[in-house]
Amino acid sequence: EALKVLVGATGAVNRELIILDLWENSYISLSPARNPACSVCVQGSFRYLAGEVGLRTTNLCGRNAVQVVPDLPVAVDLAALAEKLQPLGEVSSNGFLVTFQTGNHQLVVFSDGRAIVKGTDDVALAKTLYARYIGA
Repeated sequence: EALKVLVGATGAVNRELIILDLWENSYISLSPARNPACSVCVQGSFRYLAGEVGLRTTNLCGRNAVQVVPDLPVAVDLAALAEKLQPLGEVSSNGFLVTFQTGNHQLVVFSDGRAIVKGTDDVALAKTLYARYIGA
């Protein structure tokens, strides 16, 4: 299959998942289960890859901070996030938010996925920190 891609014969590529176990000499081919309502599988719409969906940002003027907001609704389990971040830096939390200090930056994360990244006004850095510690 890789050779087909390398020589440009992409139309001949098998669209199924193929599992080869050379040690046991077994072969499994699985057809992908497609959700008829999936915009990616059915329509080929790759909104994240096209940059149509992602993170919106706002510089908080004079505060050396950037607010990062996911385009799509997100529910963050604050207790699980606090536990995940605990080994990585200083964490405090309550029922409404998690505060995480890493180096010169502080992330304040809310249950709806919003975050305020303090210690920078660089949007790219704020998005990077958000993706690294909270998720893209």
